Amino acid sequence: MKKGIHPQIYKDAIITCACGNSFTTISTKKDIAVEICSACHPFYTGQKRYIDTEGQIDKFTKRVKAAQESDKAPKTKKKEAGPQAKKPLTLKDLRSA
Repeated sequence: MKKGIHPQIYKDAIITCACGNSFTTISTKKDIAVEICSACHPFYTGQKRYIDTEGQIDKFTKRVKAAQESDKAPKTKKKEAGPQAKKPLTLKDLRSA
């Protein structure tokens, strides 16, 4: 195998969660920050709560409000088409004329 192409392995990599929990594992990075871990995830804790990462719920409610407001806005009527343009003559029409 070639030397120097493989990443460095850290046997004491520290993973730190947003809840404050931290644990040690093996990784190619020395320090890893995560938003949720087994100590605070609802599946593991048995608690029912929302996990809102980066305001996804807020983004969704904003889109729903915008959609409802656009439905309430008066719709403009489409312009009626003017006189219809003449159809171009076909070869058959040109021969008979």
